[in-house]
Amino acid sequence: MKYDTSKYVLNSPETLNYITDRLDDIIINKIDEYKKIFKIENLEPLKINYFDDIEKFRNFIYEIRGRKDTLPSYAVGTYDNGMINAYIEPNIIIGSPKYIEKLYLPCHELFHILYMKYILKNDYSKRIVWYDEGMSQFLSGEKEELLDEDKFISYFNKVKDNTKIIPELNNLEHGNSFSNDNYDGYALSYLSIRYLNEILEEQEFYDLMSDFDQIKKYGNTIIQDMFNYYTDKFNNRVK
Repeated sequence: MKYDTSKYVLNSPETLNYITDRLDDIIINKIDEYKKIFKIENLEPLKINYFDDIEKFRNFIYEIRGRKDTLPSYAVGTYDNGMINAYIEPNIIIGSPKYIEKLYLPCHELFHILYMKYILKNDYSKRIVWYDEGMSQFLSGEKEELLDEDKFISYFNKVKDNTKIIPELNNLEHGNSFSNDNYDGYALSYLSIRYLNEILEEQEFYDLMSDFDQIKKYGNTIIQDMFNYYTDKFNNRVK
């Protein structure tokens, strides 16, 4: 099934309609928001390719890359060739955290695509994974429910409790080093970006996107700084 609009083109099986039927509500305004953030006047339609079969997804990526040894076994999504490519199960429970994650996946991946193209200038060596992942989660809308203070405090307490070791954030790469039994790099990245959004002026927050030295400087201490900040902010409501 193909769905073509002025802002995105979707190729997806009908089994995933329970997710894709809501795309218009989620991605149209987000595209306009990203254009302002990245100062883009014209943006070609975003191409989204969804699969309900993991092997079809993997073979599609292999064909793009021309090799079969470049896709980690855990991978279920890529943004090869500026397209959003993903495998999505056709039976995720509606309203579950995983459903929300898949619902906002295009907004999450589009930040990665635009950041790579307009800020990193397609130089992957400049990418600081925690920052890129944190910004994608923060700006995509996938964590929107955490705007509720009670839900945020519960989330913060859980992440803090589950952080047994504070990692060297700037050194983290995708895979086991990013998320494991000792810490969740995705959660820590999101909280770190949310913390920066609260302590920086709006323009300073967005100017940081291209200040790689300053990002790394924050990364050296930001987890502990963030834990201390929210512990003080919410006083006896956090652990």
